[in-house]
Amino acid sequence: MYIPPQTLRCFLAVADELHFGRAAAVLHMTGPALSQQISRLEKDLRFALFERSSRRVELTEAGVELIPHARAVVAASQTLLRWRDTARLGQRGIDIGFMAAGAGQLTSDVLDRLRCAHPGLHIRLRHLEWSEQLTPLLAGELDAVFVREPFPADGVRRRHVLSEQRVAVLAHDHPLAGRESIRFEEIASEPFLGSSGGPLEWTDFWMVNPRPDGTRVEPCIVVSTVEELLEAVACGAGVTTTPQSLPSYYRHPRVSFVPIADLSPSVVTLCTLDVNPRPELDLLFEALDYVKHKAPRE
Repeated sequence: MYIPPQTLRCFLAVADELHFGRAAAVLHMTGPALSQQISRLEKDLRFALFERSSRRVELTEAGVELIPHARAVVAASQTLLRWRDTARLGQRGIDIGFMAAGAGQLTSDVLDRLRCAHPGLHIRLRHLEWSEQLTPLLAGELDAVFVREPFPADGVRRRHVLSEQRVAVLAHDHPLAGRESIRFEEIASEPFLGSSGGPLEWTDFWMVNPRPDGTRVEPCIVVSTVEELLEAVACGAGVTTTPQSLPSYYRHPRVSFVPIADLSPSVVTLCTLDVNPRPELDLLFEALDYVKHKAPRE
C-alpha cells in the first residue's frame, strides 16, 4: 500500500489543529478537499484516525500512533526533494527557520560561521510567524529552526542556544516605564495582550499563566505580529512580556521596555527532527558550538 506524503501532510495538519477548517487554511486548500483526503486515508488504512462531532475533532488511539510515522515519511520526502534540488545546483544545502529576531546576534554569528567554514554549503533561510512555530520542521519543510520555548513536540532534538531575561512592554507614559526594573506583581493585574498563534504553552509563558497565586487570566486582545503588539501597547490597550533582545530589532517611539526581575528567562533552542540524519546538521551544530564557546576561549 502506498500513501502519498501529501496525504500524510493533510493528516498531520488536522492532528495539529484538531479542526478541519484551520487545517485547511494552513494547507491552503478547501475544507471539502481536506476531508476527502482524510476519508481516503482512513479507507486505505481501514481504521478511523479521528472522532468527529459537531463540536470537536479528536484523535483516535490509532491516529495518535500514526503521528510519528507520518512525520518520518514527510520529513524523508522533503529531504529527498531538497537533495534533488541541491544536486541540480551542484551544491549541498540546508534550510533554517527562525522566529522574529531568532536568537538575536547569535543567529547571525552562527550563520556567518557556517558560511565561512563551509563556503560550498547553500544556506536557505525562512522567517517563521508565531502561528507556525515548529510546524514547518515537523512537516519536513525545514532542516532546523531557532525557536523560543516552551513548545510541545515529540521526536524533536533540541540544542540550547541562549537564555535571556524577559522584559515588560509598556506604553511610554505608563507609570513604570521609566524604571530600571520591576517585579511581575507590579503589572500582574493589568490587561495583558495574547498571541493569536502558537501552542497554548507558548502563549501562557508570555502571559505568565498561571499566575503565582494559581489563577489564569485571559488576554484583553490578541496580536499576531511584533508590529501589532507594539501598536497595541502604544495605544494603551494592555501590556505584555517579550525577550530582552527584541528592542534591539524592533522599536516604537511610544513603547518602553523594562526588565522584570523575578521571571524565569526566555530560552532559545535550535531544533531538528530526530529522524533527519543529514550531515549538514552536524555542520550547523558545530557552528553553534564554535560561536557559543568562542568568547570564553578568547
